[in-house]
Amino acid sequence: MKSGARAPDLNADILVVGAGPAGASAALVAARRGAHTILLERARMPRTKVCGEYLSPVTLDALAALNLLGEVRARAHALTSLSLAGFGIGPVRMRLPGLGGLSIARSDFDFALAAAAQAAGAHLISGTFTAAAQTREHVDVQYRDEAGDEHAIRARALVGADGSWSAVAARLGLSGAQRRGGRWAVGGHQQTLGDSDEIEMFVGERGYYARNPLGGGLANVMLVMPRALLDDEADRCVRGVSGGRYGMQRKDLVRRVAVGPLRYRARAPAHGRAILAGDAAELLDPFLGQGIALAVGLSGAAANAALALAAGTPPERATRPYVLERARAARRIRLVARSVDALLRVPWLRGRAARKLARRPELADQLLAVVAGAAADEQRLALAWDLIA
Repeated sequence: MKSGARAPDLNADILVVGAGPAGASAALVAARRGAHTILLERARMPRTKVCGEYLSPVTLDALAALNLLGEVRARAHALTSLSLAGFGIGPVRMRLPGLGGLSIARSDFDFALAAAAQAAGAHLISGTFTAAAQTREHVDVQYRDEAGDEHAIRARALVGADGSWSAVAARLGLSGAQRRGGRWAVGGHQQTLGDSDEIEMFVGERGYYARNPLGGGLANVMLVMPRALLDDEADRCVRGVSGGRYGMQRKDLVRRVAVGPLRYRARAPAHGRAILAGDAAELLDPFLGQGIALAVGLSGAAANAALALAAGTPPERATRPYVLERARAARRIRLVARSVDALLRVPWLRGRAARKLARRPELADQLLAVVAGAAADEQRLALAWDLIA
């Protein structure tokens, strides 16, 4: 992949900070539309990251809309179903709707998206964002290159896609107040005896454990709990929630990651000539696996807002469609997450749902369509009534 310490010049229509799924896909759309786009990424590509390695059916739809599905699928491992167990129920096996799902190492996925953005004309710079200041007509951004030298870029629009606890949001006064709570995750890549096409999830009183097969004898494993855990505690929790089927000893993890708290939301997803995309705007509960779906699915809306700013549209009018579309999508995901959580944890709801699923197994596939974000609003309401009535 082409990369360098400096852009071809220090002016751009659109500057995107962060070459993850949200940033690279927004840069791709903007570059395809003819905008002079710079993509600033602090890590050398391909980079290693072990979270967000599941691509839901909705994510595949978004990739297809960007004409990237074939390229990503060639690098990925196919998934067809999800198995859910917890509180003495299950495992309930559900087929993934639509195009199914994929699992892919983030190093491969992020590289593919950033390469596509470059092929469309975006310029990738290796450097660390350090500061930004807005004027009426521009955003002036400073960054530090790999040698430690400082540089400046002037852009008509800035897209901050640098992840949760975003530096872009912090420098522009968009960071939300520090909120207490939020779950913590520990996990990584673990060797397996064979390759499966089924995601496994085990839900307990305080959290959940997920196994996402990556192919090639590896699985992405993640334990999500209310607090950070020591390695021995994590291993005991995994054994407990999975009924002794699995463990998580540190020596068995090819790559290990511990992150948290998994709770972040910026004060606003846009202000002036700056737009926040992906986790930089809000970190959603990873239980539904919809973070990447939202990041890629809203790339067109984020790019449209940036393009409108670059074309001279007043900031509030340029960014309003993106702000509203993002709010609607995030609200749906939060509502489904809370509903599924209640369905699993409230005894009388859980009991009713278990009896319905035993009598009508086809409801399981409909439930997964809701969880995967592939169901319309009226279908979600109808299923909720079916499960508890």
